[in-house]
Amino acid sequence: MRSVLYTRKQQKGIVAVLLLALCLLLLGPAFRTEAARPTGTVKNPILNVRSSPSTNSSIVCKLTQGTKVTIISDTTGDDGLKWYDVFFSYNGDAKEGFVRADLLNVSGSSGSSSSSSGSSQGSASGTRYVKPSVAIVRSYASTNADIRSRLSKGSTVTLLSSKTGSDDGRTWYKVSFTQNGSEVQGYIRGDLLVESNPGGSSSGSTDVSGTRYVNGSVVRVRTYASTNADIRSRLENGTTVSLISSKTGDDGKLWYKVSYSLNGYQMSGYIRSDLLSESSSGSSGSSSGSSSGSSSMNTPATIRPAVANIRTWASTNGDIRSKLSQGTNVTIIGEQNGPDDGRKWYKISYSSGGASLTGYIRSDLLNVGSTSGSSSSGSSSSGNSSSAVAQVRTYASPYADIRATLENGTKVSIIKRVTGEDGQQWTKIAFTQNGTELEGYVPSSLLK
Repeated sequence: MRSVLYTRKQQKGIVAVLLLALCLLLLGPAFRTEAARPTGTVKNPILNVRSSPSTNSSIVCKLTQGTKVTIISDTTGDDGLKWYDVFFSYNGDAKEGFVRADLLNVSGSSGSSSSSSGSSQGSASGTRYVKPSVAIVRSYASTNADIRSRLSKGSTVTLLSSKTGSDDGRTWYKVSFTQNGSEVQGYIRGDLLVESNPGGSSSGSTDVSGTRYVNGSVVRVRTYASTNADIRSRLENGTTVSLISSKTGDDGKLWYKVSYSLNGYQMSGYIRSDLLSESSSGSSGSSSGSSSGSSSMNTPATIRPAVANIRTWASTNGDIRSKLSQGTNVTIIGEQNGPDDGRKWYKISYSSGGASLTGYIRSDLLNVGSTSGSSSSGSSSSGNSSSAVAQVRTYASPYADIRATLENGTKVSIIKRVTGEDGQQWTKIAFTQNGTELEGYVPSSLLK
């Protein structure tokens, strides 16, 4: 047998090759896993990255539209929605957090789907129960689909069919259920349903009747029996509501579904029982409930600042109903102390766009007892006054940071128009201020 001899240099080379091969063998799966991770880009102008999959968790940071993130995994949040665990670069640092899946444009494969088409329909039957505190029923098998309904923990549904979601590769069920006396159908993710009733909050509601009165200064009416639900309306002290049904909310407290009249419309929603009383104790009466002072005031006044926000209730946290320019004529019909700031607020009536409206304004923003001598209709947010100003925001929302303040007549360039967080039309503009080119958002009604 012939023996093979290697020089010391050859031996070192062989050892190096073997070590390299071993490293590639060990690290290969990690490289493959990393390459398989999908990525996403932020849809909204501003996206909150949370510390956990819940809108109640703390905000890690805010990402702007188009920012790219890498998706680590997905999970179901406490709102029943799909959330992504993501990591990304922020101000030169690597960060990680959670974002709602519907707020990202996702590309790449998660490597977990066993079905590529996601379109096959299967049979399903039987009864299931909602597992989380609130589960969202969609119009088709995707978290991008419109919301058809929300079901509380323990709600009963009947399975009609099953299919694989086209977006997430998960099993979705088409279900039917009864809501407000009508049969409703829609799609719900399979992992949100269980075969036995999970208990906890009540699976249904009990019909009740009668009249109650709001006993808080301002009470929020929710879309379902939870403080996590969207706010449908804000009702003032003394407002009359009619009871429809009662149920236990996800906080373990009793909630009433109520109907009420607001601005000429009949509406319904949920209020916690402790925020209602059986008698209108000493408030201003039935549905207005606004005036802590004179409820029959009829005093003329004019807007004092260049532009004043008219709110839906007596607080700077109230939604903005209108923007009135300096000198606009209004009529004071009531007054009260603001529940948040303790300052005096006036309830006013005014005309805007040919319609007669009411709202709230802080007392220091009015010249009481004076009239402008011009049209009493007032200009809603267009800034007819020569001293009127427009606040340019960082994104399309009245709650966004103010980037700049522009005087009436300032020339701007229009970039695009979008629908803002308040449901109103906003325009992204470009302008020059102090020799610097800037961009931002203003309500479209402020441009002409």
